[in-house]
Amino acid sequence: MVGLNGMGLRREMLTVPLAVIIATKNRSEAIERYALASLERSEFRDFVCVVWDASDDDRTRKAAEDGAWTFPIRYFKAPRLGLTSQRNDAVDHVLEHIPSVRYVLFIDDDCELSHDALRGILITFEKTEASVVNLPMLPHSGQRTCGLLSRIKKRWGRKRHGATEFLYNYGSDEEKPGGDADWASGGGMALDVDVFRALGCFFPEDFQRFGGYALGEDFAFSFFLHKKMGMHIVNSLGGHFFHYPAGGARLNVANMAASKWYNFHLLFDCLYDDVRGPRLLWLKVKFKLFMFAAALKLLFRARSLDLLSLFRGIGSARAALREFHAKRSIKTLIRRIDGTEEK
Repeated sequence: MVGLNGMGLRREMLTVPLAVIIATKNRSEAIERYALASLERSEFRDFVCVVWDASDDDRTRKAAEDGAWTFPIRYFKAPRLGLTSQRNDAVDHVLEHIPSVRYVLFIDDDCELSHDALRGILITFEKTEASVVNLPMLPHSGQRTCGLLSRIKKRWGRKRHGATEFLYNYGSDEEKPGGDADWASGGGMALDVDVFRALGCFFPEDFQRFGGYALGEDFAFSFFLHKKMGMHIVNSLGGHFFHYPAGGARLNVANMAASKWYNFHLLFDCLYDDVRGPRLLWLKVKFKLFMFAAALKLLFRARSLDLLSLFRGIGSARAALREFHAKRSIKTLIRRIDGTEEK
């Protein structure tokens, strides 16, 4: 089948149940080697790939359009920069131009799907009442396996994507196929299109405030759907993916500290906007302790004692939080709502 691009829509050819969306920027080698190559090996073929590209050059376009891909692929130059903005714009395109699509799968350009991943996702939607399917990530050769803390959690029976009430999340290399999850990874997150079409949900674009990679947007979006909207999230009954991340790209201490502080405070406020009294106070105490621990962990990851940058980042985030609450309702962080709901 001939690849399709954003210049020639030919929508009559596309009557597929699944759209695979890849938001990317300046990662032409990764998307060709991992994401697109693994889609080519997929045993399930009834899908369309939508590449939403914010690159500074045309290498990704060439990788998408000039490759010998036998699956339909649409390439678009992103009108807006940022991971969440690109994902939201790609979803809008799918809803408008490919009405047959029932499910949307988001993968990263540096993720490699197993050959049975797409079929496993479709089967999971068909056999469960899930609105969101999490495709488990497995460690590849040369990648560090889970540490001592993860092994302890496994001994406690926490072999799944879970989260405490104050947002700390954990995973496992041995997640149960079809098992319940509290959130889904952005490297393999599939959703029923009604999450976007009927409920008006979208990835939180405010999470791009301190970095286009939008730290934690996958956790925030899927955990919000589970915690606030009551949606059922399950691990896929089949398939998995590998992640081949570029090392060291996100360890600017000031920006990372600002992103963590800003993004997760916004999510906390969004999740617990209807909670009052002693319970809210107790949640805030635990959350603050978690956030300070996360700040210290950031310094450890960055192998730095740059406290000045850490506090500068937190200060920037606090100012941005005041600005957000002065201009916006926290109810609009992840949902498009009307004036009645916003009050």
